Amino acid sequence: MSQTMTPAAVPRGAEPPRPLGRARRDLDAASLADRGDLEQGSAAHGAATRLLARGRRASRDHAERLRDIAALWVPREDEDLRDDREESDVAVALALRTTTARAGTLLRDAHMAVTEVPATFARLASGDMPVEWFDRLVRALRDLTPVQRAQIDERVSTWDLDSLPVDSYRRSLHLLLAWFQSPAPEVAPQEQRDVALELPTVADGTACLRLTGPIPEILALSRRLDAAARAVQTTQRHALDDGAPVPFDLEAAAATTARPLPLRSLRYAVMTRSVLDTGGTEVPREPFRLSVVVPVMSLMGESDAPALLDGRIPIPASMARMIAAEESMWFRVLTDPVDGTFLPTAAQRYRPPEAMREHLRLRDPVCAVPGCGRATSTCSESDHIQEYDHADPAAGGQTTPENLHDLCWMHHRLKTRGLIDPVRGPDGAITHWKTRSGAHASVAPNTDLLTPELAAVLQARWEQYEFERDITAMVIAGELERFAREDGPTDPLLDDRAGTREASPARGLEDQPPPF
Repeated sequence: MSQTMTPAAVPRGAEPPRPLGRARRDLDAASLADRGDLEQGSAAHGAATRLLARGRRASRDHAERLRDIAALWVPREDEDLRDDREESDVAVALALRTTTARAGTLLRDAHMAVTEVPATFARLASGDMPVEWFDRLVRALRDLTPVQRAQIDERVSTWDLDSLPVDSYRRSLHLLLAWFQSPAPEVAPQEQRDVALELPTVADGTACLRLTGPIPEILALSRRLDAAARAVQTTQRHALDDGAPVPFDLEAAAATTARPLPLRSLRYAVMTRSVLDTGGTEVPREPFRLSVVVPVMSLMGESDAPALLDGRIPIPASMARMIAAEESMWFRVLTDPVDGTFLPTAAQRYRPPEAMREHLRLRDPVCAVPGCGRATSTCSESDHIQEYDHADPAAGGQTTPENLHDLCWMHHRLKTRGLIDPVRGPDGAITHWKTRSGAHASVAPNTDLLTPELAAVLQARWEQYEFERDITAMVIAGELERFAREDGPTDPLLDDRAGTREASPARGLEDQPPPF
């Protein structure tokens, strides 16, 4: 009778297993033909052989890349080095054109690969281990201790990594990792309290607010919300019978249909339209209004081009028109018709006025540091790219859109300390970023992507309007008839239009509406 030994039942002091990790035959050009059933010397065999060589070169390149990333590693445990860590994140994000969050993950993995699994890393650097295999191993090692990583490194590095089939590698690695896997420590429900905003991958105008917490608290909230919705539904029913104002009537749906809203809609209405009790703590006023940038053609119903909510969230044109219809004041935003650049406003003062800050938010909906995704509507500060000279304001560092950008608080602190240095180009648009470690990147300003297309549509419509206006003027003046008598009909389109105008009264030029 056999018995499977689980990691929890392993005798104390027992050594982790050593899976063989052996290939039956070395992987080379000859064995590749046999394994893939390819004819020696054929075009397919040549392509497969070149892929094998490229894969090994890719492994060597990947090792060099990890070494360079690891060279920028700053220990995460020391809180005094927080700004230095953030600077390293920015440097890697600039160099690899990725986000600062992704750069932090790459730094951690690269440091672990180079310093904690050196033997297996050497196999990668020699070209024996495929990149995908090594990355799979690194992801599996993230939650293990340094001692466990060293034991796995000792075993994996002895496998036939240059010839082993992928299924054998994964099976051997799974067996080895199972030895070290233990039940994850239980996280108390109280420590999992969270409210998270989840945006959809499709711009359908909706979003989700996910609430996580201990079951008793969530269940109690659900019941209170349900009881409140039922009470409001009863009040709505009485208000409809008495002809009184209907409370929590979203889009006046109850008044229009003469029926109370369903419970699901009322739960939403109560949750989103009730006053939040903060126990006397004063909640500061939002520094910005929530902006919805709508193309003028979409606003007029002539286009279905989407709008942008808060500068970064696409919403359907129909929703944008509905929002605009409910507002008593609109703000005009001018963009360059060629490239969509948001046109600046001027000012001469140290603190940007409200209108200028609104313009900066349009241009920088997220922190201007490349790779940072923090929204500027909630946690940002307007920063002078060239420092403002308080003693002599005329000497430089003016408070103008060309010399301003919005940074999140953390990156504003790094810039103030000189760890990252932005320089605005002579055109007043391109910003050149450089970190203390030497990483650099040039970033173009955020633009309205729809403006050039809509400008082309407007131009085409205007040219069509002018063409039809000229044709109408020629019909009224009898020019087309004169051309027909002198030269004969040469353009069927013009001839047909002339006939149409003769059959119906011609309208004066002042009656011709523009195309938009």
